[in-house]
Amino acid sequence: MIIDTHVHLTRPGFVRSRFLANNSRMAASLYNRAHKTNIKPADYVEMVRKRVDPDGTRQIAYMDKVGIDKAVIFQVDWAYGVTGEPRVTNREQNKILADYSREHPGRFIPLCAIDPRRPDCLLQATEAIEEWGMQGFKLMPSAGFRPHDRLCYPLYEKCTEWQVPIVFHSGGLEFNWELSSPNFIATAAEDFPEVPMVMAHAGLESWEQCRLACAGLPNCYMDLSIRQLDYMINPRKFYDWLRDMIDWCGAEKIFFATDAPLPTYYLPTEEWIEVFRNPKTDIKLTKEEIDLILGKAAAKVFLKN
Repeated sequence: MIIDTHVHLTRPGFVRSRFLANNSRMAASLYNRAHKTNIKPADYVEMVRKRVDPDGTRQIAYMDKVGIDKAVIFQVDWAYGVTGEPRVTNREQNKILADYSREHPGRFIPLCAIDPRRPDCLLQATEAIEEWGMQGFKLMPSAGFRPHDRLCYPLYEKCTEWQVPIVFHSGGLEFNWELSSPNFIATAAEDFPEVPMVMAHAGLESWEQCRLACAGLPNCYMDLSIRQLDYMINPRKFYDWLRDMIDWCGAEKIFFATDAPLPTYYLPTEEWIEVFRNPKTDIKLTKEEIDLILGKAAAKVFLKN
């Protein structure tokens, strides 16, 4: 079984143009680095617009094409701390993804995106979990809070009660990146040992902090979204890095992920799957380790119910 643990199911009205404008220079630069091209930020924005999936049919078709059995889907709550509400509000976006998941039983694991500083955070969270059947949360600390801020703890207490995981953006690349330090996530994980906490992107530039947290804390995990860039720039170093992460943490702490749709510009998902399923390296990766990374490890966290 293959589970993509990091998918943004973006639809019209979900993201304000301000966010795309702020993100476009960095994203275009990374694309150019990976492909040795020279696209402009405006070209990147146009690429994003073409990937909007109005009713989710493209997502299902693509999963079927490349052999992904399930996907963890969410959006991002930039609205409260960064951009202001887009045309489709944060609550409405969560409801759309919950409904979409029910329309395609067994294919999606919907997470509720929420900023813990919202005055109605617990109301939105309770509605999402108890009424809509969402299965965890996606938090974006770089929207303006630290994962170990006490203002987040009421939500974590509810996650303990509901026995649901949290996916955190970790590391750089987005606005106030220093707020997303894996060390801060690790502090929260220590305080809430019954809540699985997933460090998206394996901490990016702070991967050593992520590695230590996942090795030392039973409830800390990482996903490999955006690491497509590491592979494209230097495949040998990527496999060295992956072997090191497995040796430190165990493959049961590492989840296959894409961060679709955007990093699929760098490396198509079917090729990203093959990086693990048929590794072109003399670095030893066992079948058991690959099976855990591609889906078995994530199933233990996201498919408890």
